[in-house]
Amino acid sequence: MYRYQTDAISNITTTIGYLSALMSIVAQGLMPRAKFMKIMFFDLVSTCLSAALCCLTVFCSVKAREHNTPVNASESIRNGYNSDACAVAAVWLIFMIWAANSLRALRPMELQDPMVAFSIFASVTITRAGTFTSLADGLGFISRLLKGFMIGFAVATGVSLLILPITSRGDVFHDIKGYVTAVEGVLQTQISFVEDSSATGLLMGRSLLRRSRTAMSTRNMQIEGEPDVVESKQKHLQASMAKLTGLHSKLHADLFYSKDEIAWGKLSAEDLSVIASLLRSVLLPLSGMSMLPEILETIIKNEGPHDSYADDDDDDHHHGDSGVDGEGSRKYSEIQKVAQTLHERLLSSSGLVKLGLHYFLLSLELIKPKHLDTQKKTRKGGVQVKDEEARGETLSPLEPHFVERYEHELRNYYSRWKHLPEALASLEAFSASEKPIPTQSGSRMIAVDRDVRQEFFLLLYMDHLQADLLNATLQLVQFAASKIADGTMKHGRLIFPRQKSIREWFSLSTDKKAADAESDRRQPLHVDPSTVQRSQHDAVFPDPEHLHPANVFEKLSVGLRVVSHAIKSEQSSFGFRVAAASFSVGILAFLHQTQDFFIRQRCIWAMIVIVIGMNPTSGQTMFGFVARIVATAISLVLSLIVWYIVDGKTAGVIIFLYLANVFEYYFYVKVPQYFGPSVIAIVTLNVIVGYELQVRKLGLDEATSNGQPYYPIYLFGPYKLAAVAAGCAISFFWVIFPYPVTAKSQLRKLLGRSLFVLAKFYSCMHATIELWLSDELGDLQDTHSPAHKLQASRHTIFKEEMMLLTALRMHSHFSTFEPPIGGKFPKQVYDNIILEIQRILTSMALMAHTTQKLDALSVDSEHPERESDSQWMAQLAEIALTSADFNSHRITSLLCHLSAAIMNAQPLPPYLSTPDSFPLARQMQKIDGELLNIRHVEDPAFSAFVSLEVLRSVVSFSLQELLENVRKLVGELNFDFDFRQTQQYAESTRLMSSSLREEEGDR
Repeated sequence: MYRYQTDAISNITTTIGYLSALMSIVAQGLMPRAKFMKIMFFDLVSTCLSAALCCLTVFCSVKAREHNTPVNASESIRNGYNSDACAVAAVWLIFMIWAANSLRALRPMELQDPMVAFSIFASVTITRAGTFTSLADGLGFISRLLKGFMIGFAVATGVSLLILPITSRGDVFHDIKGYVTAVEGVLQTQISFVEDSSATGLLMGRSLLRRSRTAMSTRNMQIEGEPDVVESKQKHLQASMAKLTGLHSKLHADLFYSKDEIAWGKLSAEDLSVIASLLRSVLLPLSGMSMLPEILETIIKNEGPHDSYADDDDDDHHHGDSGVDGEGSRKYSEIQKVAQTLHERLLSSSGLVKLGLHYFLLSLELIKPKHLDTQKKTRKGGVQVKDEEARGETLSPLEPHFVERYEHELRNYYSRWKHLPEALASLEAFSASEKPIPTQSGSRMIAVDRDVRQEFFLLLYMDHLQADLLNATLQLVQFAASKIADGTMKHGRLIFPRQKSIREWFSLSTDKKAADAESDRRQPLHVDPSTVQRSQHDAVFPDPEHLHPANVFEKLSVGLRVVSHAIKSEQSSFGFRVAAASFSVGILAFLHQTQDFFIRQRCIWAMIVIVIGMNPTSGQTMFGFVARIVATAISLVLSLIVWYIVDGKTAGVIIFLYLANVFEYYFYVKVPQYFGPSVIAIVTLNVIVGYELQVRKLGLDEATSNGQPYYPIYLFGPYKLAAVAAGCAISFFWVIFPYPVTAKSQLRKLLGRSLFVLAKFYSCMHATIELWLSDELGDLQDTHSPAHKLQASRHTIFKEEMMLLTALRMHSHFSTFEPPIGGKFPKQVYDNIILEIQRILTSMALMAHTTQKLDALSVDSEHPERESDSQWMAQLAEIALTSADFNSHRITSLLCHLSAAIMNAQPLPPYLSTPDSFPLARQMQKIDGELLNIRHVEDPAFSAFVSLEVLRSVVSFSLQELLENVRKLVGELNFDFDFRQTQQYAESTRLMSSSLREEEGDR
């Protein structure tokens, strides 16, 4: 507003200065530099294209006026209302709004702001096109409007590049520091959970937990309040992991745009990509470790307590307290030993992970040495100091030979695996279920079954993930050391984007992970992941309605199908709704009775609100309807405060307007889910105050020369509030008319697509494990190896699934704002399905990750490939590859069934089933029980197999819950024949026949 007080600017913009302020806000000058410049490029292109089309529109309107006006007509007729000119302008307005918003829905990340600018330029110009009596008047107006837009873009560019420069690289470095802090927080909460759960006996199952409580109560131990403590620690662990996952998504979003920046620094874009990949290797083991509470719950729920433990409970009823002090106490102390071992190793590994991450940050100059000194002082003065941390202080990231000593500490940690078989000699994978069998001489105990002991699998599962986490940390340490060794960190240099990045910069392509992370902030107008990568997969499938084109005519007519598909697409439908909503207001500018009213009462502002705020689903629109009105009311109050607190003095108004903008931009930055209402609020505040300053600068006569009367601020502000309310109401009407596009329907379709993508991911993961077992996976670094190709496919599908999950959560959130017409929406069922999909996806990703880089986990440096271990691996591969359950691909078929049922709203086929838990372990136990002996723990492949079995069991349990929830949504077909009715019919027929025979006999 300060720049508008100069004559050089006010003489250019005259009465359209408020649109310059609007464009400076819509241009999003607070974005990082690379992202801002890319969107600004499309802003300029779209605005110039809109100006060119508006010139054509004005030309057509003026020519229509000339052809419809008689030569001998009076001056008032030539300059007055002309229906032909207005009709031509109206057609152009509908077409341009429809086309712009169809593209906006197709690529919301790049084209949301550019198409908003395109639509605003077209709306402002074309609603006046019917009043232009000459081409010069129209072109002059377009020229002033285009200059006003460019001034707004120039202000946003100056703020972004000079006043408040923000780079995506800076955001990446900030994300990395936050990432390390979040990893430390997850490790600390994991330790706290394991410590509390071991104290309350959660690791023992429900039956033994009840037994342990009885035992401890006899020893006068009070634990009544501790289950609540464990539950709170579990929620804290889940919240910490969710924060880390959010940071991971944000890191990849910022990383995508950081590759496009020209910057001065030390690390190149390739280095940042390697760091992101290494941090992903840290995230996956942590994700598996944080699943421990969920794994415990699912195993206890589905597997139940051990039979032997249940029998002990039965014995308590017969033998009294002797059972508590005898066998039950032995089992309790045994599992307490397991929990204590897990806790100790978790403390030791977490200390090493923290040291490695601190060295990584120090070497890349992301933190300073004094930062570590501050942390040490805080630890010593706090309550969370552990013995392992005190011992870890002997190894400092500041010492010169840290890498060598760190590798030595890791070898010592791995070597302690050798002591596990001795410490836990009684721990077995399976336990015999002994039950009393009555005989003539009394009763005797015989083993009738072998049941899974979950503490065996969970201990090795957690231990393997800790070793995997340490290996990932070691890779980060080695990467940081390599950057120091090759001189990268010695001095800064000018970093240019790669040629490939430059080509992508001018295109509309975007990284799906970036779109996923940004969807929460930008709230894209349309998320249609069903089209993502569909072309490359569906090309191999035939079209059920068309054969392959056989002649020239059929090949040329394929283009007609493309056009028809584009017109009937969901993006085109959304564009038509925006055009219809905008034209509901814009039609007032083309009717004789209302043309003056439209101009005088500034109805164009309602059209602008529709273009900015219209969303594709009714839930989003209803949410935006309320939020935008509330935000506008707040801006109205702020504008009155800004104006009257200094009695309308220009200098004071500008200063307080700046403070009011700071207040509203706080919500714009800190509360990204209210991005749309924040933009409307900022625009409204600046337009209200800016209009009053504009009138003061230009004078009343020139300010009202455009046909719009002057209103004081206490009337102009409520006018704007009414315009926003009207625009939001019209937007909501055209979302539900002629048929509603609800968040509920979008949620169902996206859920079906998500299950199908999950089936593809499972198939890719299964192929990875199959090749690993057959020793055909190859080197991951070889670009032609199956391992490299499968990893690339998994990453692509994983990103697609993460984008779908983000869209699912967004639509589930907005479904709460839709009225329950015809019945309540089963939101809880959908949320449960989304959670199960997330759990299955994490488990599958961890299963594929577990099979890689096992050589780095070898604990025996002198004999890395012992003969016994190789024999064990060969037997495992033989059992797995010949297993019918492993080769059945039942999970892939089940997920495809669930996807088709939800997407088409059809009932499930009957007799669908899920795989059993621990399938290969049970089969190995039947063949040779020694294969699962804990003495194989030194072999990384053994712990990897145990981890795979645990994760596969989690997938099986999650599939059970998923199947039940899908049944609740769509039902299940039932082909069972009612035999009772058949029997009744046969009985009635028999009685009728016998009665007829009796009657014949009587005759």
